[in-house]
Amino acid sequence: MQDYKDRKLTKPELAGVIAALLMFFGVGMIMGGNAAGNNTLFFSGAGIFAIGSVIALYLLFKYPAKKEDDF
Repeated sequence: MQDYKDRKLTKPELAGVIAALLMFFGVGMIMGGNAAGNNTLFFSGAGIFAIGSVIALYLLFKYPAKKEDDF
């Protein structure tokens, strides 16, 4: 358990976290812009969501699935 305390995120893992956060905020901006009738907020949220989706798809196709015993 001690070796997990000092573990740093790898670049693909960090990119995955950033992609998830971008998509989360993008969905919030889409819903907020749609509810408020603000097209600028709606389309900027759609753009942010698209950037997060492109990052996630890149990571999905670039890196293979992690093995069970590969830590």
